[in-house]
Amino acid sequence: MKKNRIHPFDLILDILGIIGILALFAIPAIFYQELPDSLPRHFGSDGMPDAYGGKGVIWVLPILGFFMYLVLRFISTLPELINLPFKVNPSEGESQKRKYGRMIRVLNVVLIFTFVFLTFNTIQIGLENNTQIPSEFKPIALLLLFGIPSIFLIPDWLKSRKFK
Repeated sequence: MKKNRIHPFDLILDILGIIGILALFAIPAIFYQELPDSLPRHFGSDGMPDAYGGKGVIWVLPILGFFMYLVLRFISTLPELINLPFKVNPSEGESQKRKYGRMIRVLNVVLIFTFVFLTFNTIQIGLENNTQIPSEFKPIALLLLFGIPSIFLIPDWLKSRKFK
């Protein structure tokens, strides 16, 4: 029986995810003593802070990110939980499972580093080194979070429509 081994690229994604989680907790820990009592907790569509909270709010994204990482990491090991918008050809079942497991791993890493970016920028705004989230953040984040699934899903969806 063939043993399921993790592909090196998937291992790299897992390592990057763990590095991201460590950074997500390390960055606030490093700057915590220097932070003012009030930090941005929400940003408007223009990247400007529009709501503030106590400095403990800096731990919301790391905690949320950690739990999201765990859930997505679990789902990446069971890609059959993913509800695809098309039927998978049974002969391609195993390769599709690996492919969509990888898609979830990639999304997980992007999401964690998005949280790292937001946490770091929240700290920089709190320390008055910046006044807002960079304007490029929103389009890049949206492109990544919607583009990655599209790259994985659209070719298979088109292929499934062709063979109906």
